[in-house]
Amino acid sequence: MPWTKNYFPVSMKNLADELREKAIEIGNALVEENKMEEGMAIATAISRAKDWAANRGMDIENSDDSNSTDAKEHGKDRYVIPYENAQWAIKEEGNEEVEKIFEKKEDAVKEARKKAKQVNGILTIQKRTGKVQRRISYNPGKKVKV
Repeated sequence: MPWTKNYFPVSMKNLADELREKAIEIGNALVEENKMEEGMAIATAISRAKDWAANRGMDIENSDDSNSTDAKEHGKDRYVIPYENAQWAIKEEGNEEVEKIFEKKEDAVKEARKKAKQVNGILTIQKRTGKVQRRISYNPGKKVKV
């Protein structure tokens, strides 16, 4: 059963609301693809959510302060999205405009992957329908599929 705003692991109870929601989103993605055991997914999700918040200047004071020194620098995430005329585009988190347009999806994914790795971000690849096909999280020296 996926975690929700009202049903989540006990270890997330002391996280600020926005931080908890991000941790739930990440944790669900990790478990959904059966890429990670639930306990490890919870710890990873909390850590990645704290990284996400800290690197966006968000206040995480109300959060559980265990592992408070584990934040890595996490840049803006990248998205490969369907674009006009059967093209594909890369979009950076928080930007309305696309970064670059490609004729082939594989070329867009290759470029977006490179950019996500450079900033230790998350790469989200969409299908032509707009649904998420795959999410990949890049940590320094370690790739974790989300």
